[in-house]
Amino acid sequence: MFHGQFPHARFFSFTTSSVLGVIRGHLYDDQIKPDPGSTNPFLPGANRDATHRSFTVTMVDAPDPGPGHEAPNTVYGGVAGQAPGAGPMLIVVRVYLPDRGRDFTGGVGDPVASYVAANGATAAGQAACTDVSAKPGFNNLTNVNAILFPESKIQSLLALSSSPEHPAVKNTVWYKYFNPSWMLAPYYAGTSDASLISSLPLTGSGLGANPANGFAFAWLDRRFGPNHNGHNIAVLHGELPTTPATYAGEARMQSGTQLRFWSICNSQGLTSGATTGPCLADEEVPINGKRDYTIVLSLPQDRPSNATDKCGVAWMNYGTAGDGYTRPDSTLLILRNLSTTAHPAFPHAIQNINTPAGVKSTMGPYLPTVTYADASQFQHTGCHPSTR
Repeated sequence: MFHGQFPHARFFSFTTSSVLGVIRGHLYDDQIKPDPGSTNPFLPGANRDATHRSFTVTMVDAPDPGPGHEAPNTVYGGVAGQAPGAGPMLIVVRVYLPDRGRDFTGGVGDPVASYVAANGATAAGQAACTDVSAKPGFNNLTNVNAILFPESKIQSLLALSSSPEHPAVKNTVWYKYFNPSWMLAPYYAGTSDASLISSLPLTGSGLGANPANGFAFAWLDRRFGPNHNGHNIAVLHGELPTTPATYAGEARMQSGTQLRFWSICNSQGLTSGATTGPCLADEEVPINGKRDYTIVLSLPQDRPSNATDKCGVAWMNYGTAGDGYTRPDSTLLILRNLSTTAHPAFPHAIQNINTPAGVKSTMGPYLPTVTYADASQFQHTGCHPSTR
């Protein structure tokens, strides 16, 4: 069992998976009933600053029985046909976008674990972790990227094209992340292996995924553009979905927004999966009155003088890590939509993309466009302060 306090944050969840990241069960914040006398601050209209915010969640080593059959406040981590305790599992507690000034736990610390054995014996804290042979910490996770996408595989994928920017293309193409195998699609595209894209499966679990997330991704390369020395910038334009303004400190959880959380990151891609630098969350992106945004990705030395929040432009560090292999000028752009419903009422959500060809038609103006320029060209667009 886990005893803790609801964090001061945008989103909170428990997930269980295999040590290789195959999802087994999950429990979202708005599904958790608070302890008697406490408030769940994630429910629509709830007091986000409630003093009494305790919860108790039970994790059981049994298969998820399916919607409508789960016990309250329970997350399942078992596998059908496997006896309880027969194999290890991974338990992840996620906290997205803590309120301004809060630490990564949302200002409440980690939940405290307790353990009830089959014979009724109990243990708490470190004793409970010892009883179940728990190994906390990121270093104990299996690097699934290295298993699925070894460097020899990346080398063969890069060799499919003579283009030095491969898998990036000048007219950026976005893909939905259906499962890990879809990370291969940009490498196949435009090559003799392009027909393999149609054989990629559309179902499956992500690598330790948060089931609430939907992802779209695209490769960029800063050699595209007018600067022949690779000092170009990528300029993104799009419409920002509505989300609760928790980071700014709204007193009650807002309801009726299009998404719970939105973010954009750039990453090294397949070999490591490591992010290149800080992501941008929804409340960090300036918007105009129509909720349109502009984001500039560049090296710090190439940052245009008007790529500032004051001028209504968000900036991301392009970084020099590249793809983590042999493309230092490339980066993998990852767009996240988070909703606690499998098929959001917001029709343009990534989760509602059903086919690979439906990315642009489903997302419409909420799918960013990407153009390349250099700093001087962008500076000519001037300064246009945002509405936030």
